[in-house]
Amino acid sequence: MSRSPRFRTLCKELNRLKQQFLPKINPTGSYSDRQLARTLAYRVLAHAEIESYLEERVWEVVIKAKKDWDGLGKAHRTLICLLAFSGQTMDTPPETLTPTKPSKHLLADKVKISKKLDLAIQRFKYVIDQNHGVKEANILALLLPIGVDSDDIDSALLATMNTFGEKRGIVAHSSATIYRTVQLPDPANEQNIVKQIIQGLLQVDELINKLTN
Repeated sequence: MSRSPRFRTLCKELNRLKQQFLPKINPTGSYSDRQLARTLAYRVLAHAEIESYLEERVWEVVIKAKKDWDGLGKAHRTLICLLAFSGQTMDTPPETLTPTKPSKHLLADKVKISKKLDLAIQRFKYVIDQNHGVKEANILALLLPIGVDSDDIDSALLATMNTFGEKRGIVAHSSATIYRTVQLPDPANEQNIVKQIIQGLLQVDELINKLTN
């Protein structure tokens, strides 16, 4: 499968974080407090890299689709899905193009497809800007509106992302003292879950690539 430049950057950054924060795997599972603290930092930073990758990739697709629409009049699947998931009502055509004066600007929003598209894109950009996670709900909110088919999204990846997101949330919203009394991080597990996510995201990356061709 071909990898987008952004996916290659993601892999590079995650590898850099692994080298800088994860200790050499100890078969006995014994690590110092410093190594465990750095392992938790790795989890949070890896989560941020993955979140950023998803947000930037989906926006790339939207920009490409909008550019093709503006320049070529080409309607991508992405634009159709943006409209479908924008929350806008699908109104029937008006009875007249010359309504009473007070409703003229409102009518333009109802009959001009360009205005509907602009509004859909604005709303999706807001979703991206307000996104703070990589759980299933976050992923669906990012992928479905750009045209990724729900049948093509791996349920195993979603489950893994849910687990990863929950673990990151525990670290981000708990003190180190409290967290260590609940569950100590395992560098080997942290490395493995990120590896699984990368394998799953490679398939997502390919799906996104198809939307830009």
